[in-house]
Amino acid sequence: MDKSEYYDLITERRKSSDIMWASRYMDIVVPHYLSPEHNWTRNQAIEFTLTHPKVLNTIDSLAESQGVDRAVIVREAKNILEEVASRHNLPTFRWLAIIVVKVLKRILQSFRANVKYVLDIKSQMMYSDVQYVYVPSHRSYLDFILMSYLLFNYDMAIPNIASGMDFYRMNIVGEILRKTGAFYMRRSFSSDILYKETFKAYVASLVEHSDRAIEFFIEGTRSRSQKSIAPKFGLLGMILESLFQGKIPDILFVPVSISYDKPLEESLFSYELLGVPKPAETTTGLFKSLSILREQQAHGHVYFHVSPPISAAKFMDVSSRKLSALNPNSRVPAEVVKNIAYAIIDSHKEHTVFMPINLIAVLVNERIHSHPGNPYTFDTLLQDYCWLKKLITQSLGALVYPAPENLEEDHIRRSDKDEIKESLFTHRNLLGFDSSGLLIIHGSHREIKSNKTIRVKGHTLDDRTMSIAVPTINLAIYVNPIFAIFTKLSIAVLSINSNNLSQDIAEEQYLLLRSLLTTEFALPDNMNRGMIIDEFRKELSFLINEKCYRIDNNQLSYDCNNYLRMMLYNLILPFISAVYVTCVVLFQWDKSMDELSDQEIMKECQKRTEVLLFQAESFINHPYTLSLDLYTSTVVSLTSFGALTPVEGKPRVYNPDKPKLSSIISDLEKIMSQRSPGNYVDLAQTYFHLDNTLQAKL
Repeated sequence: MDKSEYYDLITERRKSSDIMWASRYMDIVVPHYLSPEHNWTRNQAIEFTLTHPKVLNTIDSLAESQGVDRAVIVREAKNILEEVASRHNLPTFRWLAIIVVKVLKRILQSFRANVKYVLDIKSQMMYSDVQYVYVPSHRSYLDFILMSYLLFNYDMAIPNIASGMDFYRMNIVGEILRKTGAFYMRRSFSSDILYKETFKAYVASLVEHSDRAIEFFIEGTRSRSQKSIAPKFGLLGMILESLFQGKIPDILFVPVSISYDKPLEESLFSYELLGVPKPAETTTGLFKSLSILREQQAHGHVYFHVSPPISAAKFMDVSSRKLSALNPNSRVPAEVVKNIAYAIIDSHKEHTVFMPINLIAVLVNERIHSHPGNPYTFDTLLQDYCWLKKLITQSLGALVYPAPENLEEDHIRRSDKDEIKESLFTHRNLLGFDSSGLLIIHGSHREIKSNKTIRVKGHTLDDRTMSIAVPTINLAIYVNPIFAIFTKLSIAVLSINSNNLSQDIAEEQYLLLRSLLTTEFALPDNMNRGMIIDEFRKELSFLINEKCYRIDNNQLSYDCNNYLRMMLYNLILPFISAVYVTCVVLFQWDKSMDELSDQEIMKECQKRTEVLLFQAESFINHPYTLSLDLYTSTVVSLTSFGALTPVEGKPRVYNPDKPKLSSIISDLEKIMSQRSPGNYVDLAQTYFHLDNTLQAKL
């Protein structure tokens, strides 16, 4: 992939009239060609939904079971559709585009997209009778705005965008978004049969009878950790049903990998991961958020990589599709839905563009673990930055901060030194050089003062803990995107936990670790043992080529590249530490305690982690292990592993399998036996710029 493929969409907007651009004549390309009688309006889609056989059956069934007139249930279904259905209005989008572009010019230095692929897809759409679905990664609330801006800029139809009810409930804003393509869906509706069947039928109308594409987030929710999260299958399965039943020839999913230099929600992410609830989405809150406009171009750069479309038809057996067309009650096989979902997630990872801050954060993390008391100077940071950038771009074939082809000559960053300087300026709230020329982390936690009681989702952490955890997790959020290329390598390094280890033992440990971390790192969970061992051997081959290990007579021993080996080990450690804590908490749970629910597990795990974090000789050496998301994903993985069993009739309540948990704990203690000399708590005063009050507490 050549760097020249990227184009900055904001550069031109800085040179010409925004009003003229937004009000220009547009020859809009729609992705799904339909004859006029098959291209339905909003009202036609609603009428179709109300007469869908499954909706009619549900209405009749509910009217009978509830003993009410059928018209009552029909009215409920109509109300659902009025809540759900989008209402496209181009004039609304035009005037909103003027506001959006002015905000983007104010907050961003650039918005870079690989326009070649965008235009290729546009040309394919001109002659296509298949449906298109855009599936961006979800890293910020800005995602869908930028996606619409990209399409509008190239005269491509704004899609039907699946949106959460948080936006629907925002006064005025909810209806504006509806007119710019949003259709609304509740977060959970499996127990509401009328809503479920009505919504499914409406989605079918969009797939089959809308000339616009659909857009939704396969991850289901915004990734506060800034790495891929496990896909959700519900809406994807609904979209695929029309293809499975032969109503359309194919569905092309277009993955879009989004990379932010500095997400707008940066200051909230650390608190949300620690359990402090995010502010509710309100119109008032939206206006308050306009404070981001105060500092010009404070959020750096954004990259959109639009990837080649994924054909859903290739994942389906032709004979089963023919049979399903004869049986309207047939459903898309779960394996097909899962395979497509992970193909999209894998595309997101493969096409991630890395920012300089991602590399810097990885290096600072490793410096704290392996070189305690010796912070970076600019020269030593530059040296390691060049090494890591070369590894990522040349050995792994990924992209780091590619320059767009239309960037003005005097703005092109010609050297790695310039990249570091610009990145540290953008992130000066997090990292900076002190008066001695040493790179330090700036403490960003401020004790929350409010007249209202703030109910945290987990354990109420001590202010001392928060003062270290908030800036550390903030740094880790910039580390996390690198797991798009380092996840399997890091797990492989962790599985080779000692020198002169048998490859057979390493493979068994890789199998265990991968199963425990599958959910956290959005790894496919339907691979058999042989496939996973092949995966390990591929990662091992890379590590051997990079001189991390040698192999002789099936024995693995350390080679000369200890820096890369320990960097990968320390990257993965907070995650497996959270698995360890969760297993210990579950193993020690007894009947005298509360029910073993999701909420209680999160609370107790976070409480235990906080204690262990400040203990010497503890396995816990990174405050990121306090993240509630880690415990949640571990519970999912342990359930798949068979170490937890859901209690029938009690959602999100579990019974632990203590023998299995004991075995996992024992294995993890062996695997995690290797320790780095440094940790964040011990080095807070060396690496953190903290106020005097906090230093006194430490």
